[in-house]
Parts: sequence; structure tokens; C-alpha cells
Amino acid sequence: MNGFLLCATQWRRAGMDGIPVGLDYAGVESAARMAGVVMTARLFDDLRVMELAALEAWSEERKNG
Repeated sequence: MNGFLLCATQWRRAGMDGIPVGLDYAGVESAARMAGVVMTARLFDDLRVMELAALEAWSEERKNG
């Protein structure tokens, strides 16, 4: 399974609208461990790149309504 998809339920949200603000890294680590995924430094770096891309895409969606 894709490591990023394992994190789908681990987003931290803020405000009345529940806007995603980033991943809960403790939850991500736990989800990865339960799925048998070894969280290496490289994998974590890649995950953070995808996290930033997702946050930027959602930000653009909100701007463009």
C-alpha cells in the first residue's frame, strides 16, 4: 500500500472549517508501523514533500472556490 495513503486519516485540522494544516506525525508513525512499513528518514522526507503538495493544492482549491 502507498505510504501516503496510509496517512489519509492522520491530518490535523484547524478552525471552524476544519482546514487541513499538516499531518499528525505520531499518528503517521503509528499507522506505518501497524502496516509493517519501516519509516526511514528518506521515506519521511518523501512523505513531507507529498504533505506540502497536498496542502498547497487544497489552498489553491479554497482560493479558486
